[in-house]
Amino acid sequence: MSAAAFVTVNQGIGKMKFNVKKVKGGVDTVFLIPAIIFVLIAELVPVIYTTYLGFMQWDIINPPKFVGISNYIKVFTQPELLNALKNTLYWVVGTLIFAVGFALFVAVLLSNVKGRVIFKSIFFIPSTLSPTVAAIVWRRTLSSQMGALPSLLALFGINMHPVLTNTHINTFVMIGVWTWQFFGINLILFLVGLETIPREPVEAAMIDGANERQAFLYIIVPLLRPIMLLVIANSLINTIRMFDIPWVMIQGGPGRASETLAISLYRESFLLFKMGLGSAIAVVISILTLIASYRYIMILGRKRG
Repeated sequence: MSAAAFVTVNQGIGKMKFNVKKVKGGVDTVFLIPAIIFVLIAELVPVIYTTYLGFMQWDIINPPKFVGISNYIKVFTQPELLNALKNTLYWVVGTLIFAVGFALFVAVLLSNVKGRVIFKSIFFIPSTLSPTVAAIVWRRTLSSQMGALPSLLALFGINMHPVLTNTHINTFVMIGVWTWQFFGINLILFLVGLETIPREPVEAAMIDGANERQAFLYIIVPLLRPIMLLVIANSLINTIRMFDIPWVMIQGGPGRASETLAISLYRESFLLFKMGLGSAIAVVISILTLIASYRYIMILGRKRG
């Protein structure tokens, strides 16, 4: 075979390979279309329908009736729903302080401890439980009626005041249960982040005269931004949608005193059959989740400098 013929054949083979790649790419795209359509339908249709119901008055039995934005006004004016919004904010702030902030503090303390693997294992054990199981455990521990802790204290002549039925503190007690459960996983994430931080910048800052607080605030915290972004965003999303623990422990009670927005959504929609008001609450929860997540992503995830 001549050199010219050899070059011609190679060029033809190269074109065939290029065409095959183009065909393969096209086939891949075609196979993705059904999945994309399914995801769009599964995600968008419920959102659109829920938003539509938020402008309706519907009790499932009678046809929906258009009421404008009255359902959304009720979310911010009806006393029970305002209380649920306030409790949800308590959950958000309490989680950021204890489940996130305290976990970071303990992680810094344990970062130089040789036996920290033992502490990591101990703190992580509650994270293996589901929120429902954790709520059942603590409900049976704290219940004023044959609860484990009140019964134990009674043996020593100590009368424990009810905490789950006390409207002034029960929300904070349940935030403590949530912290107990998810403190460990946040602690481990922060420890992993601290272990990946190189020692050189910290040592250089200390040599230049920085104290431990300054090294932590200006060196360690900026380098921990990716982990902090993950932990804070996950905590915010979960607490704004909080349902399991307050429902299983006290069903949002006494009365509706410890309800969160998610519990109000369930109660209004499926117990009181006010589907329009429940849908409006769902939209508000979604918007709050998006705002909180976006805000912290912008604060912690922005480019350095």
